[in-house]
Formats: sequence, structure tokens, C-alpha cells
Amino acid sequence: MLQPQPYNDLHLFNSLTRRVERFVPRDERVVSMYVCGITPYDVGHLGHALVYVAFDTLRRWLEFNAYEVRHIQNITDVDDDMVRVSRRLGLTIQELTDRNQQIYLDEMRALDVLQPEAYPRVSETIPEIIETVQRLIDSGFAYEVEGYVFFDVTRTPQFGVLAGLSGQALLDFKSDSMPEEPQHLKRNPLDFLIWQPCTDEGATFASPWGAGRPGWHIECSAMACRHLGDQIDIHGGGKDLRYPHHDSEIVQSEAASGLSPYSAFWLHNGTMGLAGQKMSKSLGNLVKVSDLLGEGHTGNGIRLSLLAVRWRDDRDFDRALLAASEETARLLERAAVAPGGPADQLRVQPYRNAFQAAMDDDLDTPTAIEVLRDLAQALLDGRVAGETGTPTLIELASVLGVRLRAE
Repeated sequence: MLQPQPYNDLHLFNSLTRRVERFVPRDERVVSMYVCGITPYDVGHLGHALVYVAFDTLRRWLEFNAYEVRHIQNITDVDDDMVRVSRRLGLTIQELTDRNQQIYLDEMRALDVLQPEAYPRVSETIPEIIETVQRLIDSGFAYEVEGYVFFDVTRTPQFGVLAGLSGQALLDFKSDSMPEEPQHLKRNPLDFLIWQPCTDEGATFASPWGAGRPGWHIECSAMACRHLGDQIDIHGGGKDLRYPHHDSEIVQSEAASGLSPYSAFWLHNGTMGLAGQKMSKSLGNLVKVSDLLGEGHTGNGIRLSLLAVRWRDDRDFDRALLAASEETARLLERAAVAPGGPADQLRVQPYRNAFQAAMDDDLDTPTAIEVLRDLAQALLDGRVAGETGTPTLIELASVLGVRLRAE
């Protein structure tokens, strides 16, 4: 049986090296991809949708090019916010998690986001987390103080590689994702928490260092290792997670396994803002997918509006862009049922080539959308044969997660 040749034309911006590089996975036909998921203390917003649409599109493009993608996306159901909100609402942490995760799943289904291979929860990964923490202590990369366990960053001089900072610059770094930690117990102010004492119901687990729960960063390291192994091809998430979360993941994962790199490619999508300020649950300046759907917007239109800007660029929510994207969706939908022109000599092939070139160029989805618009108009004008143009339009649109069904 004839085997397809390995595909190696995709180029992606790697946050680790700060340049666009040719993507080549460790396995010729399988790509491992871990994407930081939701913390379901509240419902999500369009900034979250941007993350998962971006990485879903990457997954679709890899699968379109004959890769098997092992895609894992975690659920952070053990953290300060989960404890705080569940207590305020009178719910167990599991009840809060189940409720908000279902809302998230419904919204992602409306945007045609494919489900990953697994949605591991922190609460289901405690044995692996404890094992990893113990391994770090035994190897001298971590230390225990009064039931707290900290990672010793002095053992890993590369700490801060994603942030591109070190020393005092890391101490001065400001981020709304910085967790509160007991600084007075640390040997070094940059050391970070990997286990802490806790007595909160639903978030407390027995450990060699006393009852407690894991720190934020160690959770993802353990879940990624459990499902994908010690080394992965792609680690993704929003750019606000580069430091401290992902920088901490790198040093603790490589210290625990003794292998480097932990992830060959680090991909960080841009942020979604509202009136010039980053959209976030803590600030409450949210645009929700469910609200947009309730206003009559479509999954195709919302998804196209998210892909109308390059995946790693920051952007503000723009109602004019959303309206234009809805019009694009209607154009594609009309073209998918148009008769097209008479049989031709594969006039559709240049559109396929242009789409492939755009997607291989660091997932240039704005250009890819323009190619689809041009093909749709050609079908409506009868300049491309329906028998070749229609299936091509439907197939390439599906790469962007846009659902077109010819009648």
C-alpha cells in the first residue's frame, strides 16, 4: 500500500525561540499537543473561545495533512478560585466544575471545536502530582518547609526562558496570573510553590507533607506527562500564561524527567480585549459566546471573526468585524449550494494551493478566509466547475471549522 510522504511544510512561531520555524514532530505521523484548559469557577468568554478555536484550527490543519493528533486539554478544578467560588455559592467543587464545564462544552460545540482526546482534571491526577513532587524533592530540585513544597529555581538557570527575563527582571514582572505564595518561607523569592497545606473540602488530599493540594504549575506538568509522556511536540495556551505558568512547567518537567526539551514548540495565542483592556473573568469585562448566540449570531460567523486576525495577534472585540464575518459565512453557505460552472480543467487547484500556502505560513487564517471568499464567488459566478469547486470549498472551510453542507 502506498504511504503518503511526511508533511513538513508547516511553519509556526515558536515562543521558545522567538522565531517562525518549520514544524517537525518527534514521531513521523503522530503529533502530541497539550493545551492549557479552563478553570471552571465561572463561565467562559470570547477570550477563552479564541484559545480553543486557534488550537482546534491547528489540530484540523495537522489532521488535514495526514497527522494523527493526540490532543489533551486539562480542567483546573483545584485552585484558590474554585475553593472561593464553590464556598460562596454553596456548591461542592465537583458540582461547580460539572456545571461550568458543561456550559463550556455547549459553547465549544456551537463553534464546532473538536473535543480533545481527554479532559483530565487535577482532582483525578493527584497520585501523579504527588509522585512528581516527591521525585523533585529526592533529586534536590525542591524542598519542604512547614508543609509547603517549593521548586528551587537556582538549580535551573534557564528559568524564565519564555518570558525572556532573568533575575531582578523576573521579580519585577507583573501579571494578573501570578498566584499568592508565602514568600517568607522561600529560600529564593523566585522559587515557586508545588504543594501547599489545605483543609478545604474537595480540595484537600493526603500527602507525605501533610494534608494539602498542589500548586498551579505542577498540575499541568503531571497531567501532560500522564497522557502524553515526558516530552511533547506542542504546548499551547494564551500568551498571559508564558510566565510564570509555562516557564515553571518547563523547569519542573525537565527536572523531573531528566529530558529536554519538555515541549519542542510553545505556541501562545494573542489576547482578546474589550475597549482596550484585556477581557478577563476577574475584571468582569466579558463578551460571552452564549450571549452572542442569543443575539442571533452563528457559530460560523463567530468562528470566522476569531480567525479573521492572526492567531498570535492581540485584538479587541469588534462588532463590525463580527458582522463582516457573518456576511462571509453567508457567502460561503450560498456558494456551497450553487451549481457552479461547467466542467473545467481543474481551475479549482490554484485555490487549494493558495489555501495550503496560507495555512503553512504560521496559520495565516485571514488569507485563508480570503481564498475561501474568492472560491465562493467563483462558484456563484460560474467560473469554477461545481463538481470540483463545491467539495473543495466544503473541505477547506471545514479546516477552519466552518460547517458547510451542500444540499
